[in-house]
Amino acid sequence: MKRMISLLLAVALMLSCFAACSGENNSSSSAPSSSTPSSQASQPDESSGGEEASEPEQTAANKEPIEFSLFVDMTWFWFDKWGGEPVSQKITETTGVSFDVTRASDDQQLALLIAADDLPDIVYTDATSRIALLCDPDVCWSYNELVNETGVDIHATESEIANNTRSDGNYYALLNAYTSQEAIDEGNTVLSGGTNSIAYRTDIWEDIGSPEIKTLEDLENALIAAKEKYPNIVPLLPDKGYLWYFAQQLGLNGSSNVGYDKDGNPCYFLNEEGIDEYFKLLNRFARKGLITAESMTYSYDKFCEVRNSGNSFMQLRACDEAQSSNNAAIEAGTGYKWKLITDDLSDDALVGVNTGIGWAGTFITKKNKDPQRAIDFMSWARSEEGRKLCSWGIQGEHWDYNENGETITTPEYQEAISSGKQKQDDFGIAVWIFGDQGDENAFIDHGVTDPDMQDYYTRLQNAVKHTAVMSELYFCIPTEGDELNIYNSLGDMYQSEVQKIIFAETDEEFQSAVETLYSQAESMGLSKLNAWMVEQLAARK
Repeated sequence: MKRMISLLLAVALMLSCFAACSGENNSSSSAPSSSTPSSQASQPDESSGGEEASEPEQTAANKEPIEFSLFVDMTWFWFDKWGGEPVSQKITETTGVSFDVTRASDDQQLALLIAADDLPDIVYTDATSRIALLCDPDVCWSYNELVNETGVDIHATESEIANNTRSDGNYYALLNAYTSQEAIDEGNTVLSGGTNSIAYRTDIWEDIGSPEIKTLEDLENALIAAKEKYPNIVPLLPDKGYLWYFAQQLGLNGSSNVGYDKDGNPCYFLNEEGIDEYFKLLNRFARKGLITAESMTYSYDKFCEVRNSGNSFMQLRACDEAQSSNNAAIEAGTGYKWKLITDDLSDDALVGVNTGIGWAGTFITKKNKDPQRAIDFMSWARSEEGRKLCSWGIQGEHWDYNENGETITTPEYQEAISSGKQKQDDFGIAVWIFGDQGDENAFIDHGVTDPDMQDYYTRLQNAVKHTAVMSELYFCIPTEGDELNIYNSLGDMYQSEVQKIIFAETDEEFQSAVETLYSQAESMGLSKLNAWMVEQLAARK
């Protein structure tokens, strides 16, 4: 297959939006403990500056060993240590850089580290609120300052730099995994592995008559049939962060953060047209016993425990769900088998709504022991060499070129995947994607022969057909002032009140819960936030 050069939409998901940083942080002063890159870093080679530094081999030429402390602000991240798989080992061999990794234990840990002025050398995060805190010249180095000081090539277009430039005129990271509308229209991209997806247990599916699952009604009927025949299992086990799947299948015009209302105005997601149908669908599923209140309290580990024990018919999470379930079944020797639903369940589905300018950012803090080596590393990570290694694995071991110059996966890699290994957990592929600039971290999957991975990639290909890029809405997410307080308060309130909506036992109770949600939202400033979003988008245009 021809190598796909295209762009990737972020997950998770959780798929998060990133907002412009505080306009108050416009000072160029550094924290007292900081110094300039040139005085803090070791003396560079003569070749480390100017145009020569833009070449990947020059960027990685300084292989003197250095270990950076790295905080990964993602509680679900695959690893909490460096060097345990081949890709990270190869990165260190190539660049001399290794990391002392700390994985976040909760969503508050990074904010506390920032407040205590106790940050590591580098922070990797996808969280809107923490992104805003890091975009501060007293907290992190701006890339533009380091690039100007060192002369490295950061491998970024003017548009990428402009999109990531904050209101103080600096860009503190270049967010990875961005999908453009042009790439979607050209048909040469896929979505990210975090795309919301459902997997089903094949033996139960066969036992209820192997029903076709092409629509939301088909899905509901299959869940009902499974519940009737297997009353002791959970018909649909969701990772609660992925419930927006059903809003996507209904075609809501926006993300789970921000979108457009019935009049075409930007709005907080609670005012997106069709949100009432989303609530009704979830409540109907709950009242029929297809989803349970208990499952909404599960951590990811508990989700996996229930799934791996075979106590569910369907799982809702990312599109590697079938493969993860099958690998767990192989390890446990249970004999269970899951298959991924690769198609969307409505012609009107809007699965990917990209309201951001990328996914996660790699921030070089003012505590960094050697900011020049750090920006050198980011230059390498964003180079073609770095992106291929981090996103695809090791050439000749995991992938290679055939005689026609086409990119293929190796037989050894394909055999390993078929035997139950996973590209992230076992090989480190598509994990350390600090410089990913597109669909690169999903690309390697297009060449595999394992049926689960073929379904995985088919899901990504199909989902992109139901994707729209709405990056303009990125600028409607507040990062400071009253609007940010309203935004955060609404999010906290929603998490508790929506459970009352989903698990209301009567129509009257459901309606009352919906009215209470919106009454509370209005008293907290929902209309004020929406008006502000309209102003922000108008100003941006």
